[in-house]
Amino acid sequence: MDFEAFLRKWQNDPSTSSQIERLVPMAAALREMPQCLGAVLVGSFAKQSADRLSDLDLVAFCAPGEGRALFEAIEQQVATSQALFTLDGAHDAESPFQKLIFDDMTSIEFHVIAPATQLVLEQPFVEIVNRDRYLESRSVSRLAASVGDASSAYGYGDRGLAWELLTCLKWLWRGDVAAAKRYLIALGKAIDASEASEARAKV
Repeated sequence: MDFEAFLRKWQNDPSTSSQIERLVPMAAALREMPQCLGAVLVGSFAKQSADRLSDLDLVAFCAPGEGRALFEAIEQQVATSQALFTLDGAHDAESPFQKLIFDDMTSIEFHVIAPATQLVLEQPFVEIVNRDRYLESRSVSRLAASVGDASSAYGYGDRGLAWELLTCLKWLWRGDVAAAKRYLIALGKAIDASEASEARAKV
């Protein structure tokens, strides 16, 4: 789906208006930057299953050496003053990402991907930028897996707890209590294992 068709579908949906209001200036900034070779929206919005608590999953591909500049351009479009929690990270030295949870319980994660960083775009995705058909070099026909893999629990340690707990709240809000329980059990075990490992290291 292209971005204009995406906006026609979601812009007037009151349940997702907050997310779309945040996405539009980010998309505009990416389209204006020649350093952005391609940009897509993935996740539940791309799958057309988004709801009031769905996060925006944005992936932007940068030209060589332009990862930080592209990241900062996106960050400037985000109202960080409204963020309750922020998680900064990186896939590697050239490919930063950020996850934010806002005071209305909506969330955004955006990833900047350098040319040398391994990342394959699975289906479906919403095309925002595609300079010189760059996205074709990154995409495959395989469908993206559903979110909910408990093997990633506590992957970012304490600083990622807010994001993980928000994911569990989303499952509970949607009525999937079993998924929330499975993840919380895995999260507790992962925390116990991490603290036990730290305790052994201090001995």
